Amino acid sequence: MRVVGKRKQGVGDRAGLDALVSKFGGGAEKGVFRYRTQEEANRDWDRWMSERVRRRIKTSSE
Repeated sequence: MRVVGKRKQGVGDRAGLDALVSKFGGGAEKGVFRYRTQEEANRDWDRWMSERVRRRIKTSSE
């Protein structure tokens, strides 16, 4: 195997993107989720969306 150059972390590196998501309100938590029913999945989705809206309102009022 031949290596041609090395990849450098750019402006869009993972740590920077994670910081932006947490500052401006991300979506769902990371991971794989398995639900028994669609209602359970919808409940989590609603919770994540309401938390995201609350964070955005808090950030925009500062």
